[in-house]
Amino acid sequence: MTAPLLRARGLARDYRLPRQRLRGPAPVQHALIDVDLDVAEGEILAVIGESGSGKSTLARLLLALDRPTRGGVEFEGRPIEADRRRLRAGTGIVLQDPYASLDPRFTIHDTVAEPLRALRIPGDHRRLVADVLARVGLEPDRAAQYPHELSGGQRQRVALARAIVHGPRLLIGDEPLSALDVTVRAAIVALLRELNASLGLAVVLVSHDLGLVQHLAARVVVMHGGRIVESGPTGAVLGDPQHAYTRRLVAAVPRLPVRSIDA
Repeated sequence: MTAPLLRARGLARDYRLPRQRLRGPAPVQHALIDVDLDVAEGEILAVIGESGSGKSTLARLLLALDRPTRGGVEFEGRPIEADRRRLRAGTGIVLQDPYASLDPRFTIHDTVAEPLRALRIPGDHRRLVADVLARVGLEPDRAAQYPHELSGGQRQRVALARAIVHGPRLLIGDEPLSALDVTVRAAIVALLRELNASLGLAVVLVSHDLGLVQHLAARVVVMHGGRIVESGPTGAVLGDPQHAYTRRLVAAVPRLPVRSIDA
């Protein structure tokens, strides 16, 4: 059996809250509780749940942007704490807000080339940036522009280009499409599918959008109260949810009323 690309075991994250009283221990918020997760090479996995369910906390721990209180994460069979550079070289991240995730002082070329410089990747960086901009559907002359000169969809394409320019094996998107309009979201979904198919890029998509998840992810994990309460193939989990919380999530998705043609 092939080992997973990414493996988390017993992952927990506690946060100490401000004291409510002068005496006694500070209260603790259990943001993540004993989470086990495997991500296979080349798969698209969605992590869904309401705000506060632990989705974003999990994403930060998987990328070593925060330290777990308990448990650990392995990437390519090695603990992520053992070799941070290996993790950075093998992963990319796209965040929710394309307006806030790009430095307004950097040109698009400098923004996209940042991982190449940070990881000291050899080669012609201008050519690599031009190639990845073309792959995400942006014209080469965009490289000389600044973020404020682009639309929201174009900025998110830049963020995606920056996330894949160094050739990672895993992309983690934390609500990467929620700030975009419907037309742009459809285009980015198609682009993610193409990158998954052509590059074998594994994707972990953190989202509360069940419609997006149904169109993109083969497997889904449902989080509630910091725990994974249900997981499995997307069609099975969303089509016939077994956990009460998943049933509530599915029932909350807006649906247009069905009218008879004769009405």
